[in-house]
Amino acid sequence: MLLDIRHIVGIILLFVQGLMKIIRESKDFYELERGIHELNKKYQDNFLSGQQKRWIKS
Repeated sequence: MLLDIRHIVGIILLFVQGLMKIIRESKDFYELERGIHELNKKYQDNFLSGQQKRWIKS
């Protein structure tokens, strides 16, 4: 599977942006764990499908 480096970097940057948002907004560890799990699932699907989309809005 050959992927464009821009695609990979874009997904990583969006993941980090989402992670920072979750860390700022989580009130407890349960919300943090749930948010990270959902974010990971979303970007794993995005990475495997080969499509880069803006999922997280600032």
